[in-house]
Amino acid sequence: MIDFHTHILPAVDDGSQSAEESLKMVTSLKSQGIDTAVVTPHFYADEDNPRRFGKRRTEAMHKLNDMLKGSSTEFNIVPGAEVAYFEGISDCEEILDMKIGDTPVMLIEMPFSSWSERMLNELDGIYYKNGTIPLLAHLDRYIRMFNNKKLADKLSGLPVLVQVNTSFFLDKKFSKLAFSMLTKGQIHVIGSDCHNMDSRKPNMDEAMQVIEKNLGHNYIHELEHNERVIFSSERERIERLFI
Repeated sequence: MIDFHTHILPAVDDGSQSAEESLKMVTSLKSQGIDTAVVTPHFYADEDNPRRFGKRRTEAMHKLNDMLKGSSTEFNIVPGAEVAYFEGISDCEEILDMKIGDTPVMLIEMPFSSWSERMLNELDGIYYKNGTIPLLAHLDRYIRMFNNKKLADKLSGLPVLVQVNTSFFLDKKFSKLAFSMLTKGQIHVIGSDCHNMDSRKPNMDEAMQVIEKNLGHNYIHELEHNERVIFSSERERIERLFI
């Protein structure tokens, strides 16, 4: 399986602070049956620029890959970014290199405030203006913050995909909702959103076990199917996943 949301690159954001810590995080993911991680360091347009960000990300990826080679650990790292929403994002062509690998999909972190129609229109614009498909990061965090269990319904009809964190399935208060959303096709991929080996460590295995126990292995297969569709980079197949 693939962890679609990680901060395992060394010293690029508030995630791993060293190559050694990154290697421990990768080793943990590997032991959980994860063979690929999308690396999604934070990108904030008001604090950074795409070229500088890309250079920093590439250097960190090289450093981590060298560590993996030295440890003989086979693990796939796919470049991406957690792009924080900003006004005008749909018109910004400079961020197109932040898509996940060779796919047309980009992880977008929405504001931690009520989402206006203008914001939703920007998501629409990201897709229709340049063909990039928004993958909304950790939708579960907004559900909790806004106390809005129907937030996913607000996305119906929009050209977006949804990523939730593993913690959604492990939270007793919200796990029932997480299972319901997964069965309705309102969750496309999951990610650990791991930042370190302490307070925010990789925990994909815990979520997989809970999903399988409550819904059966078919929904693990469903998540794996979605992963394959996204990495097929076939736009028509990806579009069929929209809520």
